Amino acid sequence: MNTERYRPKFHFTPKQNWINDPNGLIWHDGKYHLYYQHNPFGTAWGHMSWGHATSDDLIHWVEHPVAIPEDSNANEAIFSGSAVFDEQGTAGAEGSIVACYTSHVEQGESKKQYQSIAISTDGGYTFEKQGSVLDRNLRDFRDPKVFRYQDHWLMVVVHPLDQEIEILRSDDLRNWESLSFFAYPMDEGVIWECPDLFQLELNGDPHWVLIISVNPGGPKNGSGTLYFVGEFDGKTFTASQPPQWLEFGRDNYAGVTFNQEPNGERILIGWMNSWGKTPHPDLPWTGAMTIPRRLRLVSMQGSIWLAQEPVMAPQNKITLSATNNFTSVLPHGISVDYQPDTGTLSILGYEAHVGQQQELVLEVLEDACSLEVFAMNGTRVFSFLVFD
Repeated sequence: MNTERYRPKFHFTPKQNWINDPNGLIWHDGKYHLYYQHNPFGTAWGHMSWGHATSDDLIHWVEHPVAIPEDSNANEAIFSGSAVFDEQGTAGAEGSIVACYTSHVEQGESKKQYQSIAISTDGGYTFEKQGSVLDRNLRDFRDPKVFRYQDHWLMVVVHPLDQEIEILRSDDLRNWESLSFFAYPMDEGVIWECPDLFQLELNGDPHWVLIISVNPGGPKNGSGTLYFVGEFDGKTFTASQPPQWLEFGRDNYAGVTFNQEPNGERILIGWMNSWGKTPHPDLPWTGAMTIPRRLRLVSMQGSIWLAQEPVMAPQNKITLSATNNFTSVLPHGISVDYQPDTGTLSILGYEAHVGQQQELVLEVLEDACSLEVFAMNGTRVFSFLVFD
């Protein structure tokens, strides 16, 4: 088998071995830095460390050595987190990049998760671990997203089994004060992961968006990503409408946005896979990232929606008359169906409600082992790994 026939042309994948969640997304000194959950030693999940790649344009990537390795002596795996540019050196090193991540420690049957930091003084290529900064002695407590807010730092971190987000503040990235909690009841057994909180404007009015990955409970009861639109007063996030799905397909999970993007944009990238274990052939590498997407808010159908625009133009734009039932064939031989009586768009059995439309425009992005479809101005997005 020609294993390179599946190698993506413009989606990031490592040269070899396993990847999952994107971590530490940050723009710094002219480059986008993508860190990611990585097993440096094999193609299956394990030995979690932060891999690292950079890009000038979010399409062409250069892979670098592992940025934050696991500590096998301390049984510490490096789980998901974020990175910030600490210009003033609040954590101790002026002009440094500070990574805040979850330390996952296992000792026999005992497991524990807490938040740690590491500091880079060479622009994000190597880090020196600083140890724990937030330890609640909990088994499940992870995925800190840290960002600058006014004159201090904020963190959103998840209590997965409680389906709850905690918001904290700090002046130095080391000492954290709890401000508030946000919860939204879901079915028992659904866990929350990978939160993100940021502001976008709609017609000049500011709104805040909270993103949460869930598993299961997503499309077709697999893994998925929800977002809440609401208000944030510096301490408390309040949702102003019910949650919406960020993704209606199968293979987009753990998506978060880049910190300190220079053009005032908000750009998200996700792990193009799912915990539903999408079949993956035996390749030198396992896993890829979605195409990065610029986010914006739009008002439609009585709600505010998060719209996604890929950073590169889709190869195909399909305009369909939607007054009758239709079935069309997309790249990779995948069929798309629309039922006007129910207003349902369906791809590979995954459905999104689009309402009754005169016509539907589908923007299609195809790579060697993936398909991403953007419909309804990017408010209905389907992402799939496809090994045909």
